[in-house]
Amino acid sequence: MVREVDGNISRVMAYFMTEPLTVNEGQDVDLEAIVASLNAQLDNWNGRGSGFVMERITRFVISIAKYRPLHGSNSSFIPTPTFIEKKKCTVNVKNDDELCFVWALLSALYPVKNNRNNTCTYFKYRYVLNLEGLKFPLQVKDIPKFERQNPNIAVNVLYWDEQSSGFTVEYCSPERGREKEVNLLLLEDDISSKRHYVWISDMSRLVAGRTKSTNKTYVCNSCLHPFSSQHVLDNHIPFCTQHAPQQVVYPNPQDENDCVLKFRSRNKQHRIPFYLVCDFESFLAPVGEDEEEAGRTRSSLTSTRSVASAATE
Repeated sequence: MVREVDGNISRVMAYFMTEPLTVNEGQDVDLEAIVASLNAQLDNWNGRGSGFVMERITRFVISIAKYRPLHGSNSSFIPTPTFIEKKKCTVNVKNDDELCFVWALLSALYPVKNNRNNTCTYFKYRYVLNLEGLKFPLQVKDIPKFERQNPNIAVNVLYWDEQSSGFTVEYCSPERGREKEVNLLLLEDDISSKRHYVWISDMSRLVAGRTKSTNKTYVCNSCLHPFSSQHVLDNHIPFCTQHAPQQVVYPNPQDENDCVLKFRSRNKQHRIPFYLVCDFESFLAPVGEDEEEAGRTRSSLTSTRSVASAATE
């Protein structure tokens, strides 16, 4: 980026990054969207009064990564992992179709004591839900559409990673205060690449390992932190929901570049020949002094300003 100020040419490096795009067999790379994103970032940068214009592009990097979105099961039932099943905190309906999302929701909306894992138990409630326009297996990104069509239900989705044995928040519903709020767990089979929704009947038991307390806890759906009472959780939620759900990832102690905090982005620094800081003081004449003293003050102030001006030129 370059600009001219009082006959002097100034150049700085600027870095811009476009939003990621999904590319597949039915959707090609949208070059117009990429160019529009770059132009918007340039306009925003210049809109702050920088006065810089693009002179040349020194580096252009395209990053490509394999993307596999999370979705529901594919006509198959996935058993609940043993350590989760022992906690007695989920209901896993044994379905043989692609409607695991529906069966998991119905098991939460119409809980029973017997035959909780059989689809026939909830078959009579199947048409209670508005599923118009939804495609199954249902992807996580389509849950907001389901919520719009069912205004009394809010859905939260957690994902269990077998490799790290940890939970992540895949979707945290912004619809709070609804009559029904359902928490679902999304399981995955790495071998068959199938996924399956399960109703979380007891969040306290599911995340019991996060606290040493043996009493019931009240869990935040956004950060998965357990609290001792509903009152404490209610006070926490307004602050927690200001930010998107996050996952804590600890650095690798075996990798020095990962576990040691250092400034490494030298290329993002502005290269300038010098750095000057000027501090100008104010001189105020006391109220009520006579004209002679005022004249001496004005004379002193003029001299001081002359010196300051000479020092900064």
